[in-house]
Amino acid sequence: MNWRAVLGHEVKAVGLVTLYFLFCFGIILTLKKLFLADYRIEFYALSAAVVSALVAAKVVVTLDHTRAGTRFDASRALVTAVSYKTLVYGAVAFGVLFAERLFHAYGATGGLGMAVTELWAHRDRNVIFAKVICVGLTFAGYHLYRGIDRRLGEGTLRHILGSHADQSDLRVRQKEGSPT
Repeated sequence: MNWRAVLGHEVKAVGLVTLYFLFCFGIILTLKKLFLADYRIEFYALSAAVVSALVAAKVVVTLDHTRAGTRFDASRALVTAVSYKTLVYGAVAFGVLFAERLFHAYGATGGLGMAVTELWAHRDRNVIFAKVICVGLTFAGYHLYRGIDRRLGEGTLRHILGSHADQSDLRVRQKEGSPT
């Protein structure tokens, strides 16, 4: 496989996932910007949303190819698999972001112990909980969609969501009395 094929495969695998996370994180950070505007605090969210989406997408795509990412896909109920993946992927994403912050703190302080102390001293539990909830809901939405699509057949859910209802199918359902 040449480098163009590898690059094309990587863009396809990570691209749509990145767009999903960019959309979700963009909404979250836009809401944060609107809330902070009441206090006249300027906040620029675009770069944070892009970087976060890229990190989350790469974590998801990487974990989807591991045993941790596929453990309950075939053997458990969808809600169990989604809950498990949301917790595991959230923990890994938290670890990656913590390591990135630790790296920057290490560069600023020059020592690992000082870097950990610096991070611990400037923590804000409410912000951490808010981020965990938002990222967790984003992961849960992604895994729910992927789980339903996988069980229906790859691409089926995307096709259903993007297509118009067949008029003859709607008439048959209405005659049978089933909801549309």
